[in-house]
Amino acid sequence: MPVLVRLNMLTHNGMLNEKIEIEAGKGIRLDKLLGRLDKMGKPEKGFFKAVRKGRQGVTLLLNGDRLDVSEVKKTFIQEGDELAVLSPISGG
Repeated sequence: MPVLVRLNMLTHNGMLNEKIEIEAGKGIRLDKLLGRLDKMGKPEKGFFKAVRKGRQGVTLLLNGDRLDVSEVKKTFIQEGDELAVLSPISGG
C-alpha cells in the first residue's frame, strides 16, 4: 500500500486538489518524499525545496497530526501513511 499525498492548496494557477500515491518501500524520510514530489513537478517544480527551507507557509499533516516543517528530516513515512499538504487561505 503506497503513501497517499493530498495536495489542497492555492497555487499561481488556482486551487489544487490532488491525490498522489507514492511507493515508500520499507520507509522513507519525509524530506526525500517531498523531493520526489518536486521531481514530479507537484504542485510546481521546486515548491517543496522552498517548503523545506521554510520559505513556503504550508501546513503538513501526517495521518491527521500536524507536523512542523523542521521535523521533515527526522520523520519517516511508511506504506499506508497519509500526508496532507495545506496552504493557508484567508479572505475578507
